[in-house]
Amino acid sequence: MNEGAAAKESFSGRDQYSLLARAMDLRTQSLSDEKYSQQAKEIQQKIMEVNKSPAQHLAIQTMQDLFNISEHRLYHWVKDRRIPPDNNLAERDLRPTVIARKVSFGSSSDTGSKTRSILMSVLHTLNKRRGDQSLESIFKNLFDELAKNPKIQIASLLPLTKSIPRN
Repeated sequence: MNEGAAAKESFSGRDQYSLLARAMDLRTQSLSDEKYSQQAKEIQQKIMEVNKSPAQHLAIQTMQDLFNISEHRLYHWVKDRRIPPDNNLAERDLRPTVIARKVSFGSSSDTGSKTRSILMSVLHTLNKRRGDQSLESIFKNLFDELAKNPKIQIASLLPLTKSIPRN
């Protein structure tokens, strides 16, 4: 790799980092919805341009591939400012579960691992959606209704936030 290519590639990596930092910072600014939308679209366009530029370094190529392949899933924050452009909150929420799994040496089977994963996902989701209800009361209601009608769709019994429509 020649010196010019290395400098350009290094700039692309820093440029990507800088754009992602700007995207995360955008939500903290007091902007009108129109101004937010305009700036978010500009940042998205620049991120997409950086990810289409050629890179020699394997780590940068891998990151570009991730952004290019998952493009349809990565830019929801552009259309809705309530959606963060990162997953830091989700990662922090998972941390206690990951630590518990490591301390207990994980699950002894793939089935146990999958079951634990599903249960923790349900618990974390319920905890975020429960409002003033306790988790205990939600589970009591769920099991009471399940005992009355074992064929009931469990999802229909779970609390939803006002912004999530029930199908």
